[in-house]
Amino acid sequence: MMSSDNELVKRIQNGTIRGIIFDFDGTLLDIRESLRNSIEEVFNEKQINYDIETTMQEIGALMEIIQGTPLPKIILEAFELFKYITSLHSITFLKKLRIATKIFTTYLTYAKEAPFYPEADDFIKKFKKSYDFFIVSHNQTKNIIPHLESNNVKSMFKGVFGADLLPDLKPDPNSLNPVFESYKSCNLKEFIMIGDMPSDIQAGKEAGVWTIGVATGVSKKEMLAEFQPHLLIDSLDDLKRLIENKNLSNSNSQNSIKIKS
Repeated sequence: MMSSDNELVKRIQNGTIRGIIFDFDGTLLDIRESLRNSIEEVFNEKQINYDIETTMQEIGALMEIIQGTPLPKIILEAFELFKYITSLHSITFLKKLRIATKIFTTYLTYAKEAPFYPEADDFIKKFKKSYDFFIVSHNQTKNIIPHLESNNVKSMFKGVFGADLLPDLKPDPNSLNPVFESYKSCNLKEFIMIGDMPSDIQAGKEAGVWTIGVATGVSKKEMLAEFQPHLLIDSLDDLKRLIENKNLSNSNSQNSIKIKS
């Protein structure tokens, strides 16, 4: 049974949330097919045995880190970064580095054509006058802007901060500072961080804002739950229903929305 005493739900429904900070890849942008295609293309070419779902989750987590990391640092830390990709365990370190680099460059090509989630596009356009919208992403700002422009939503964001504009990367809470610097003063409890990765939840919680984990990216819902976001949802449609104060007591809603008491 869901708790109607959840403070975040109360704030969402009584209109005391001021700003929403979105992650980009996996939260607003549907990267699953781009990631799947890049993994399959490279692994099949190299004749590597792999489980696609496991590999997507592992490499998706790696992408979150290396997207905003300078290449020299990636190379220096490559041994630690790549050791968690189980399908590459039996491969030499240098070959792992070449394979991971090729997957990443192939992914960047595919990701240029990645679509917005329809529910994300709908959410932004529906509530553009209700909230200040921001993006804090490990992707580069120059990669984010074309997607916003092609979906006609760029003007609906108060700020877009890619890795190149962040003082630190998530999960460091300082990654959210550019958002708060947009105001002369702000109450942190009027902001929500929404993301599909554990680093989004960690950054938001440590920064002192509300957090929502959305299971639309490559992280499984069970993994997101371990980091205890204040709200865990299947998609932004669930959040839209909460904002509209729909009756969530039916079984479908109970199965799709998990609220941390």
